[in-house]
Amino acid sequence: MKTVDSIINGLVKLVMAGSSLILSVVTLLQVITRFIFSNPIAWGQDVIRLSFVYLVFWGGAYCVKAKEHLNIDILLTSVSVKTRKIMELVINFILALFFIFMIYFGIIFMQSGTTQKAPYLAIPMSLYYLALPSSAVLMLYYQVQIIVGQIKELKKNSNAGGAQA
Repeated sequence: MKTVDSIINGLVKLVMAGSSLILSVVTLLQVITRFIFSNPIAWGQDVIRLSFVYLVFWGGAYCVKAKEHLNIDILLTSVSVKTRKIMELVINFILALFFIFMIYFGIIFMQSGTTQKAPYLAIPMSLYYLALPSSAVLMLYYQVQIIVGQIKELKKNSNAGGAQA
C-alpha cells in the first residue's frame, strides 16, 4: 500500500510542479512578447489556462492529503475531545460524499467538453474539464485514508479506555 501511496503522491507533486513551471514560463513569455515585441503568443492563453486549472484542482487534492484545506473549527473547539473526534469523523464522511458527487458530475461535465475545442490549440475542452473528476478521485482517495485513520484511532482510544475501567 505504501508503494501505491508513494506513486500517487509523486504523481500529484509532479503534476503540480509541472503545472507551476509551465504556468510561470509561458506567462513570462506572454508578458515579454506582448509588451516588448507587441506580438503575444496566441497559444499561450490556452496553455496558461490548462496549467492553472490542473495546479488549482490537483493542489486542492494535495491539501486534502496534507489536511491543509479550509477548516472552520469554532464549534469543534467548544466540545470535549471525544465529541470533537466523532464530529470530525462525520465531517470527513460528508466530505467523502461530496467528493463522490464531484466525481460523478465532473465526469458528466467532462463529457460535455468533447464537442468543444480550446480556441488556439484546438484540443478538446474535456482535457481541461478532466481536472475536476481526476482531482476528486484523488481527494476521495486521501479522504478515505483519513477516515480509516480516524476510525482506527477511535477504536484504539475506546479499547484503552475500556481496559482502564
